[in-house]
Amino acid sequence: MKGTPFDFFVQFHLTERCNLACRHCYQTGAVSEMSYEEICGALTEVQAAIEGWATDYSLDVSPSLHFTGGEPLLRGDLLPILRHGRACGFTTSLMSNGTLIDAFTARQLRRAKVRDVQISLDGVGTTHDRLRGNGAYQRTLAGIRHLVSEGMEVHLNVTVSRLNFGQTEDLVGLAEEIGAASIGFSRLVPSGRGKGLLAHLLTAQEVSAFYNDLRGYRKRSGVIVTSLDPLAAVADLAGEIPQTELPVGGCAAGMFGVTIMADGTVMPCRRMDLPIGNIKADSFRDLWARSPILWLLRTRSSYHGGCETCRYWPLCRGCRAIALAFARAKGDEDYLGPDPQCPYHRSS
Repeated sequence: MKGTPFDFFVQFHLTERCNLACRHCYQTGAVSEMSYEEICGALTEVQAAIEGWATDYSLDVSPSLHFTGGEPLLRGDLLPILRHGRACGFTTSLMSNGTLIDAFTARQLRRAKVRDVQISLDGVGTTHDRLRGNGAYQRTLAGIRHLVSEGMEVHLNVTVSRLNFGQTEDLVGLAEEIGAASIGFSRLVPSGRGKGLLAHLLTAQEVSAFYNDLRGYRKRSGVIVTSLDPLAAVADLAGEIPQTELPVGGCAAGMFGVTIMADGTVMPCRRMDLPIGNIKADSFRDLWARSPILWLLRTRSSYHGGCETCRYWPLCRGCRAIALAFARAKGDEDYLGPDPQCPYHRSS
């Protein structure tokens, strides 16, 4: 139904199992996995909610599924799951470390009509291996080449810290050389195993310098250079900023997407680790509409520490996962405080 456009995504973790043990991984341990039938039921539940939004609120919803893990290719039923997602009306994407993608797997993904594949690449050569394990770099490059050979759209994602802060130019050049459609940069969230890398997080000044430099690559690179970090959006702002009490951009948690874990737990964002229900027992539409956690994330007056008075709040709100991770490092469960790496705060 035509109406107000609304891009909505579900990041669906099919498994917490992985063939790597990355130093900056936000996973916290093994959980039970939903069966194929339960996953199909969950997707049908989300589909029904979206169809209800479109009908009741005249929304033109563009829904997408981002299947991830762990490593989603460890699920033997991945292809049927992908096909069911498409049958429910979603565009489908895959998020992978790339090391298990051979020529046959790339061909299967193309035939399953996966829209794009996001591959994690956290540095050139030994930098990537130091974060993800010996030999991971070459296996990841091989996986990317297989996907590109099949005509698949590949997006590289870099988790930025002081461990790879100086490799932006090399990584952008590699993305161009290997045939990626884009390369995106996101900040390290110090949760899960990533808590061990607190000393390697960028300062607010380094974040500002990094996003200033990134603008230069966008102008001269043959590949799309991007970031979904809300702070990157602030760095790129031009013109008037709408002053609203509900978000119109920025951090997606609670507004534009949601995470479903392998056991069915629903969270505003995987890196926040704040359960709001379970898709196997709860109505997805009710969770989205009534969760107290989601409504606090959407409500300007719930924020504190300066974020709520910042003129950029409607388009930013910082990264809520990073705010929570820093608070937890101090023994607090506060996910509504300031983003400690933000260099852009300006009072309204």
